[in-house]
Amino acid sequence: MFPGCMTSLPRTGVLFCILVALRLPALAWDAEGHAAIALVAEQNLSPGARAHVAAILGSGDMASVASWMDELRSAHFHAGPLGHDPDALKFDHEFPRNGEWHYVDMPLGTTQYTPEAQGARPDDVVHMAEAAVGVLEGRGDARITKREALCMLVHFVGDLHQPLHVGNGFFRVGVSDSAHLVEDPAQTAGLPNDKGGNTDFYGPGKYDELHAYWDTDLVRKVAGTRDPRGLALVLEKVVEENGGRWTTPGDYHHWPEAWATESLAAARIAYSGVAFGAESLGPKGDIRHISIGLSPDYDEVCVPVARRRLAQAGLHLAQILNQVHWQD
Repeated sequence: MFPGCMTSLPRTGVLFCILVALRLPALAWDAEGHAAIALVAEQNLSPGARAHVAAILGSGDMASVASWMDELRSAHFHAGPLGHDPDALKFDHEFPRNGEWHYVDMPLGTTQYTPEAQGARPDDVVHMAEAAVGVLEGRGDARITKREALCMLVHFVGDLHQPLHVGNGFFRVGVSDSAHLVEDPAQTAGLPNDKGGNTDFYGPGKYDELHAYWDTDLVRKVAGTRDPRGLALVLEKVVEENGGRWTTPGDYHHWPEAWATESLAAARIAYSGVAFGAESLGPKGDIRHISIGLSPDYDEVCVPVARRRLAQAGLHLAQILNQVHWQD
């Protein structure tokens, strides 16, 4: 049952919680990670970008809106911090499928994100980050305000850097005692997938998922804290040491495509330390559960990857905001 829903609820309340749970995919980096990314970005903004952000938000506090897009997904049910926010409810009405904007499910063997690549969609996280830039520059969907576009960009740059929001496991199932991971895009057509690790369980708990492990556990192991500001201090040191090498070539309007390609490479690392066991399927052949084991050195390998991706997200967010041709 969705967190906060008790078994003593009346039937209608239980149904409500089930609907919320079904609607909400896993959160990239959790609220702590998204806030820390925004805090790092704030430290690396140009004066001009800083002024535009403050004019749109009423302050320079991007961390306060870093999870707006995640919180929005429960507003449809009048739940969560935006459950009674008229602007959020209007946005959710205008874009009822905005929960699908947070990810792109690409086979692990994909070497580069392109709009034509398998799994890419017109409303995937890459396209929606680019669409947000368009609104900030005075073009694009007129239903999206500049504040909403800024909230989108702050959040989706973070999502783009979470490897399992881009790389996705496809499997041959039912042919042996364990699910067989298929990485080659040419061989994944028609195969069921694990929804970015959301159906891969390393333990008995309902949140013992590979995706949740990246969203929450690895984030907290990066700095040994749940405090976004403590995490941001660690990430800023990583930026200071490496930021000069973290530039993205080409037109900034398409930088999200390059960041998705980087996440594909990181996702291959994330999956390389996973042993896949038995699977259970839904009535339509979709994967409901795969038992997995994490290698003994999984954290040793993957915590540095998470640290780098979080730090890169903060710097890249600042870099793209510094490039935007803001439309007043």
